[in-house]
Amino acid sequence: MANVEMLYEFLNSAIPAELSCEWDNDGRMCIPCPEKEVKKALICLDASESAIDYAIKNVFDCIITHHPFIFSPISNIDGGVSIGRKACKLIKNDVAVLSFHTRLDKVSGGVNDALADVLDIKNIEDFSDIGRMGTVERVDLTTFAAKVKEILGADRVVCVDSGNPVSKIAIVGGSGKGYLSEALKCGCDTFITGEMPYNCEHEAKELGINLICGGHYFTENIVCARLEMLVKNFDSGIHTEFFESNVSFCV
Repeated sequence: MANVEMLYEFLNSAIPAELSCEWDNDGRMCIPCPEKEVKKALICLDASESAIDYAIKNVFDCIITHHPFIFSPISNIDGGVSIGRKACKLIKNDVAVLSFHTRLDKVSGGVNDALADVLDIKNIEDFSDIGRMGTVERVDLTTFAAKVKEILGADRVVCVDSGNPVSKIAIVGGSGKGYLSEALKCGCDTFITGEMPYNCEHEAKELGINLICGGHYFTENIVCARLEMLVKNFDSGIHTEFFESNVSFCV
């Protein structure tokens, strides 16, 4: 019988905690009963309240996420606030949450490799502690950005045009703040990420590197398929579903 603790240990082996950034918090987020059998696993980017409600209503045994369910330390469980209310629901209904954050960014086959794969970027290498870089056939920025938008299903893509064609690309899914200079030093002409602060858009222009921001959610949600694959490798009999946890939209 596959239980919650056994599933976590398998995923922990495949996505080692040693890869996590020091400031990160993930892993065993909420485990009401480690010995509970896992028959159904819900996979999503975030353990949002709607995801938790869906898991409870449809009798899932655990939720597996990329973003940590608990990121900052909490001093109490208060059902009157969001994190406390969600924790109470999980514990009351015996639903576990397992999260794999920056270690899933770094690990082979994780967020950035999945992003490179769907965008058909070749010759993948590491370019930083988290990111990847690779190449595509030379193309103009507008054409390539439109491809990124279509493949990711993003509602918009924000671009900064440095005046160079797209050829060598650096990738950091989610938030890529702080990696522009490193990407440039590695000879990249284009940087793909989810989001960047406004001042980083100006920095990209001044450095002379193209910037494509496809949305935090859209550049990371593609990793859910990799999480499902790992669960199926652990036990193909576990029923899995994806839950779309994106809450924002463009008008």
